[in-house]
Amino acid sequence: MTSIGAGTTFKVTKKTSNKTPPNKSPNMSRNSSSSSLYSLGGTKRMSRKPSSNNLADQVRGIASQLEGVKLSTEAQLAGLKLMEAKEGEAMMKNMLDDALGVERFNPNPHTASDTKSRGGAAADLAKGVSVLGVLSLKRMGILNTIKGHLTHPNPPANALEGSLLVVRAFCESCGAKAEPFVMPLLGNVLRCSSHNSGAIRDAAEDTSRAMMVLLNTHAICMVVPVLFRAFADPEWRVKENALNRLAQIASLSPMDVSVLLPKILPKITPMVWDTKAQVSKCAAKTILECCNTNLNPDVKGAIPAIVAAICKPTQTIKAIESLMHTTFVVSVDAATLSILCPILSRGLKEKSTNVKRMCSIVIENMSKLVDSPTAVAPFGVLLVPELKKVCENVQFEEIRDVAIAALKTLTKALGHSSVEEATEKYASAMAEESRRLDEEQKAIEDERAALTAKIKKEEEDELEERRKFKEAMDAARRLEKLKEDEDKVRLEKEAKEKDKAKKSTKKGGKCQGCGLKKCKKSCLFFSG
Repeated sequence: MTSIGAGTTFKVTKKTSNKTPPNKSPNMSRNSSSSSLYSLGGTKRMSRKPSSNNLADQVRGIASQLEGVKLSTEAQLAGLKLMEAKEGEAMMKNMLDDALGVERFNPNPHTASDTKSRGGAAADLAKGVSVLGVLSLKRMGILNTIKGHLTHPNPPANALEGSLLVVRAFCESCGAKAEPFVMPLLGNVLRCSSHNSGAIRDAAEDTSRAMMVLLNTHAICMVVPVLFRAFADPEWRVKENALNRLAQIASLSPMDVSVLLPKILPKITPMVWDTKAQVSKCAAKTILECCNTNLNPDVKGAIPAIVAAICKPTQTIKAIESLMHTTFVVSVDAATLSILCPILSRGLKEKSTNVKRMCSIVIENMSKLVDSPTAVAPFGVLLVPELKKVCENVQFEEIRDVAIAALKTLTKALGHSSVEEATEKYASAMAEESRRLDEEQKAIEDERAALTAKIKKEEEDELEERRKFKEAMDAARRLEKLKEDEDKVRLEKEAKEKDKAKKSTKKGGKCQGCGLKKCKKSCLFFSG
């Protein structure tokens, strides 16, 4: 064992301080397990690398613009423009290969393709396209190559990441001219969010964010359906990225999103109850961002409570109470109705008669300011049947009178001459709703019965397995006891034979105890 002397020296490692210098931009911190994020060209490093336990709770920042190397100066860009067509095309082809990580003979293995080099090549390629014109994307086959990698079922990882970086570089360098070429690739870019590689997932997120910045407000109605299709993707990361992009569009073009609220909210609301916590949290944030685009100042203060009620049905009463304190002055459009009607319909189904009364009052005040029957028509199915039930089933006359007044005002807003006409129109809708509810209830009961049968079978199988295990263990114990009994009998027999052999002496032989022909009296086996 080696002793430690007084002259022994030790290396002391000082703990690094958690204090970090302030970033130039507060949104530049990144969150990824891939080391390539810290080497990507033009990307600021994190102020503090997150621990592996908190990666899911961290939010990635916005990556800075990609920076090129070969075409970073005006002189280099002018030189490319003055080149002959074949020479310029060859140079662009080489930059595309570098961006896609195409393997070529490399005398210096230390300069192999990585995320930083591919990002720089993508930036150079985008600069070249901006100089030669966006039509060079098709003329040189660049767009087809990129599209081929993005649509391929199993492309090489370097090529897929490079394709995403190229699309992002086009958005950053070419501007609005590249929109008609890159925007059709949005669905493929979103699907890359579920890739196994963290670097590719980050590239897909950064690329889709750059595409949304580039998006023309007149094309939002064409992009939102692509996001809706992404909501149905089985991969949760694709849903999360699509939700974040919708929230980004809402912050960039609030007026255009406000018009689409009647279509957007029914698509996002079911995602609040997604099994993945990241998707559920992101859906709640997106709903709040979209609802904040509503231009009606009367309901502006109640939107946080309404969104909380959408995400947590237990908050419905608080939302209705906040609406009770709302004074409707501005005309109510379809976007405002899409926010209010689902909560009011849920409130009319509450057991409390006071809640039914408050909902009826809000509906009456709201219906007086509806700007057109077409705006409220999609929500008549939600409100008319429930108000009719309140008028018929509530025992308090005062509440029935309030509900009847609300139903008359709503009927007038819908463009019907009488309550009977409105009720008759929505009778088929009520029957359809009832049939749908019955089907859902039957499906729930069938699923519950199947689950109960499955649980019962599993319990029976477990009991049978335990019984067999107990029988096997009992048999093993019996065998072990029989073996122990046999060993005990055998040992006793051997001991008796040994004692007998020690006490016996052959004629003319020696004593087995002391070894003498005639043992002494002191011998234990003295035989006389």
